Amino acid sequence: MRNEEQKGDDERAVVLLRPLRGEPAGPSAVDVPRAMAEGSRRRRLRRWSSGVAMAAVTALAVSGGSVAATALTRRDDPQPAPSMTASAGAPASAGVPASAGVTASAGVGRPVAVAPTDCTVTRLPTGGVEKALVTGGDPSGRYLVGRLYPAAGQDAKKRVVLWKDGKIAAYPALAGADASLEDVTTDGIAVGSSFDGADRYGWVYRDGLLWRLAGGTGEARSINEDRVIVGSLGGVLDRVPARWNGMTAEPVRLRLPDGATGGSADYIGADGTIAGTAGAEAGNESGVLWLPDGTMRVMPLPTVDGRRADFFWPESIVGDTVAGRAVFETAEIRERTFVAMTYSIAGGGYREVAGNVGLRSYAAANGWVAGFAGMDDAKPAIVAGETVVRLPLYREQREYVLSSLSADGKVLGGYSTDGFTNGEVRNLPLMWTCR
Repeated sequence: MRNEEQKGDDERAVVLLRPLRGEPAGPSAVDVPRAMAEGSRRRRLRRWSSGVAMAAVTALAVSGGSVAATALTRRDDPQPAPSMTASAGAPASAGVPASAGVTASAGVGRPVAVAPTDCTVTRLPTGGVEKALVTGGDPSGRYLVGRLYPAAGQDAKKRVVLWKDGKIAAYPALAGADASLEDVTTDGIAVGSSFDGADRYGWVYRDGLLWRLAGGTGEARSINEDRVIVGSLGGVLDRVPARWNGMTAEPVRLRLPDGATGGSADYIGADGTIAGTAGAEAGNESGVLWLPDGTMRVMPLPTVDGRRADFFWPESIVGDTVAGRAVFETAEIRERTFVAMTYSIAGGGYREVAGNVGLRSYAAANGWVAGFAGMDDAKPAIVAGETVVRLPLYREQREYVLSSLSADGKVLGGYSTDGFTNGEVRNLPLMWTCR
């Protein structure tokens, strides 16, 4: 398997938390996504040990307060750093069983554009707040959404932010705790979730207005240009995939595969294709597609180096392509390894991504895939075919998380996860533009 020597306690904890989608099982005192962003000093996730990871999860679950580091002292937003440049160094049916293996092949056809030769990075404005994340973006790259962590004395109501063309356009005031927007359309309609006590609810934001999604507890994960929203209903232990056919529509529960008891619809494409996961228990879910014609397809499991994966986790969808990770388990020592791959919905085949990018991977319509490449660091990159292009870094920041990629591959959103000062982490929201 790839990258088998990447280890670290924080890495293992984050990998285990990933299938939980950041949903605490109780009140929102524990902010898992923020803990992931602030607690990881190494983001090149490839392997985890269940013993250490379970200890980390237990610590999170029993802690009475937030595990996130305290926000840094306020300082005016610096001017963006000088621009820095990076240079290139048969469809399965709904009845395909989860155990079916598909061998990864470089022959799965996809358009691959010429690799980018000029990328720049800038810091997004935060109105004076030191700690901030980018949590999603729209297909055009004009809109990004994120979270702010105001320090003492700053406006505590400004916790969620919407950027347009690199400038702050709004502070959507989602009610509840751990509020976050996850996705946005090209006309600035955004969806996300927050907690009210122990319950999580989905939200829609549009032109200064906010309203809860119909259907009760659940979360909103993604929205397409037809304003169809996908996510889940219920809590972390009983969630089921759902679709809302409009911003004020009642939810429609999506069909689960045979034997699955729960799951989540996480990404929706322009044509209405939905990608998510389902399974019999949390943490052991695998990829499912819900197609525009109303059918459901269990994604076949890829085979890499002669070994069939135990799961496949979708992490983005654009056009015919689903990007994600094949997951391999070693039962004797409770370890997991990951291989970044793309899947052709029409062709039904998998293809490995050069550089084995992760923590998450994002696909663009031209064949680019964005993620992290390299064995020993957490540096963002774009992969075009077999070419891996490292993205420029922002000033002294060394470690990053990517959270969005425009459909044309030219705009990326993300944030840095290092810059420790007296035990504190300095998350800086960033935007990359490429050509």
